[in-house]
Amino acid sequence: MKAAISATVAATCSASAAAVVRAELGAPAFLAKASNLFFGDDSDSSGKTHYGDTACPCIGFDRLSGETVVVFGDENATTNSSGAEAQVAYPADLGAHCEPWDLKRHPKCTGDSSTDPSWCGEPWCYVDPCRCKIETIPLQSVYVPDARYRGAPIHYSYATCGARNVFADSIPKVGKSTCRCIGLDNVPGSVSIKLTTPGKNGGAVSYPGDLGSTCSAWDRETHPMCKSAEPPKWCFQRWCYVDPCDCDLDEIPKVTMYLPKASFQAKSLYYSYETCGSKDFFTKEHNAEACTNQKSKDSCLDLKLKSGSNKCAWTGKACFGWELIEHPLCQHMAKRFDKSAAAALRPIAMFGVLAASLLARFD
Repeated sequence: MKAAISATVAATCSASAAAVVRAELGAPAFLAKASNLFFGDDSDSSGKTHYGDTACPCIGFDRLSGETVVVFGDENATTNSSGAEAQVAYPADLGAHCEPWDLKRHPKCTGDSSTDPSWCGEPWCYVDPCRCKIETIPLQSVYVPDARYRGAPIHYSYATCGARNVFADSIPKVGKSTCRCIGLDNVPGSVSIKLTTPGKNGGAVSYPGDLGSTCSAWDRETHPMCKSAEPPKWCFQRWCYVDPCDCDLDEIPKVTMYLPKASFQAKSLYYSYETCGSKDFFTKEHNAEACTNQKSKDSCLDLKLKSGSNKCAWTGKACFGWELIEHPLCQHMAKRFDKSAAAALRPIAMFGVLAASLLARFD
């Protein structure tokens, strides 16, 4: 198939790279929902060349002479008469701008709309997954499997060209563009979760190994309460784990109770329902030790991680996850909550000094 679906783009784009992008483009504008398409003059045609959404522009060199050889040998292509893999010559500037590149080139795209798959006539282009902030996440291409752009595998997008991806078998739901899910999708195995309810101790339950990596109703088939005759509403809600420092939503993410010892880039593991388009019916009633449920400074600061470090931070008005207020990579997030909290933040220049203490939070 054309796309080898990435576990998540977060696995391709490092947090430091995301920080550089924020510094270059400005977080508010960059994280806003994209809707602007941009075009360039094309002296070779009477129209305009479409270079994608401004929040997810096409990449590559345009107007090159020559060819790019694409080898097909999977279920979405055909083989030649001898049964060998089909090799097809595409233009040298393949994917550099929005165009239905497969039309009359891909073995299945003959140009007959009555028999061709619908994706044959859809425009797409290659994009940088680390600089693509539209709702539909780009997918990794296998047309040029060894090619790299700024060290990362080449990704493609129909959405940036205003089209719908009907080629891929499935598109992972990895959260809103302003708060992507993190983790590795389709990881075999299981994760043991010790479930508790307020005032009670629970037993261990086995969840899928890729728990929280994409938007899914993870509890629906697994949590004991969701197997009852009348399961609560939260059982049907989708959620995923997110990076608190790269999550710009109205409803802030919460520190997980499922994996209290787990961390992501030396930060506690946070979850979000909102990024998956769902409502959080779970936290208020079933996550009693969620930072957002603490209404006083004392109760907020009394909560600790397994390592003994503070789980939460008090802004003077409300209680949030410690990272949202104190972590150097979350400075832009803290400013949303309280000016006094933002003023108390450690300067980013001190990150090197803080690195050891951040890691020690989970020892």
